[in-house]
Order: sequence, then C-alpha cells, then structure tokens
Amino acid sequence: MTDKIKLKDLSWTGNSKKMFDEIMDNLPTMYRAAVKKKFEVWCNQKQVTEISEYNIIHTLEKYAPKKIQEKFMPIYQKYKSEEN
Repeated sequence: MTDKIKLKDLSWTGNSKKMFDEIMDNLPTMYRAAVKKKFEVWCNQKQVTEISEYNIIHTLEKYAPKKIQEKFMPIYQKYKSEEN
C-alpha cells in the first residue's frame, strides 16, 4: 500500500502554487478544509504529484459552480505563465 498524497508532498509548476494559494485564501473559511481534502482525494485517485497551471484551470472548469468560476478565473488569468 502506498502512502496517501498530501498537499505538502506536491510539486508545482509555473505559477500553479500561487494560483492555488490565492484561491484558497479567497474561499470562505468554512470551505477551505473541504476543498483541500477534495484536492488531495483527486491527487490520490489520479496518482498526481506534480500540479500544473492546467490542473488549476481544469479543476475550476470541471468542478466549480459557474459563480465560483467567475470569481476565481481572474486569479488564474493573473498568474498564467504556462501554455495549456
């Protein structure tokens, strides 16, 4: 059995960590733990340990409700440095 992947175990490319951190900082406090847990679950399901800017935009587009996408898409745009 492999160890569970945690946020601290991830490596981040481009500005993906800045994007993730700013999005987390702008979430209502009551949702932060749930979003963090969901992200870790996804990493474990996919066995992903390297997070790219594409992973951030893809997650927003696939999982976030439209109003949340509209709120956080400017954060993605502000830091985008990688071609997807």
